[in-house]
Amino acid sequence: MKVMELKIQRKNNYLILLFFVALMTAFLTSCNKKAIVEDYRSLKHAEWNQDTVLVFDINIPDPKKLYDLSFTVRNEGHYGYSNLWIFVTITPPSGKELTDTVELTLAKPSGEWLGSGLGDLYDRKYPYKKTIFFPEIGKYTISVRQGMRTKTGILTGIHDFGISLDKAL
Repeated sequence: MKVMELKIQRKNNYLILLFFVALMTAFLTSCNKKAIVEDYRSLKHAEWNQDTVLVFDINIPDPKKLYDLSFTVRNEGHYGYSNLWIFVTITPPSGKELTDTVELTLAKPSGEWLGSGLGDLYDRKYPYKKTIFFPEIGKYTISVRQGMRTKTGILTGIHDFGISLDKAL
């Protein structure tokens, strides 16, 4: 009888181990495996001066592939606006700049913050350009400046700003 119980216990342990390995494999493969670049800049004291330019460098090895470019914002719950205007400049290796003005919506009209929250901080990823290609091989520079109108030129309540370059599906 004890031999039978031991075999059943071993089989149960094997099934638990198999389930754990399958679960970990699913978790690791479901993580953002398509990300090429994820880069963030922290803003000291959650203050972003209008003259402060956040600079991100990305290397493009293959100009034939398609990518998705996104921005990530981490804001405080007492950030004074429902949106964030930014000026984006993309500079390819050849140096010919492309400039854009972008509005990122951080809160619903009701005042409810968008994104996921942890304490008094909220994170949200904003798709910027989907299925784009970079026509040149080499280093591209993405420069971002805040474009909010404040009395002092200093925007308070933004903790971090980041970019994410993913392989397009």
